[in-house]
Amino acid sequence: MTRATRRRSCRRGDEGQASVFLILLVPVVMIVFALVWEAGQMLVAKAELLSVAHSAARAGAHQLDGAASLTGGSPVLDADRASQAVLDHLNSQGLGGQVVVEDHRVVVLARSTYTPDLLPIGAREIAAEAAAAALQPPLR
Repeated sequence: MTRATRRRSCRRGDEGQASVFLILLVPVVMIVFALVWEAGQMLVAKAELLSVAHSAARAGAHQLDGAASLTGGSPVLDADRASQAVLDHLNSQGLGGQVVVEDHRVVVLARSTYTPDLLPIGAREIAAEAAAAALQPPLR
């Protein structure tokens, strides 16, 4: 075999190598993209849930008992109205959750589910929770 023949046979042996590499690389890149996308979407859903939990806690903290506030001279939180305001706010957003009303504080635990769009691996719905607390507004 001459030197020119060997060079041509070596070049022919490398043909198609890049194609096989790309065929194997494309699914890996697509899976990584899907994982990054789903992680980002879950973070957005969690941030929105936290925002709703905070606004529900604020809505509950603004429910004052007018008669008790006038009698005592300082704002008094109406626990029943505060709980109802929080649950109404969560329901208006299509969410569920729990509320605890203490002396001057409203604590909210909002619950939601996230359904992955690109990765149907494992459970189809992922549970998410966000907690928030709000103090009653101060007397001005």
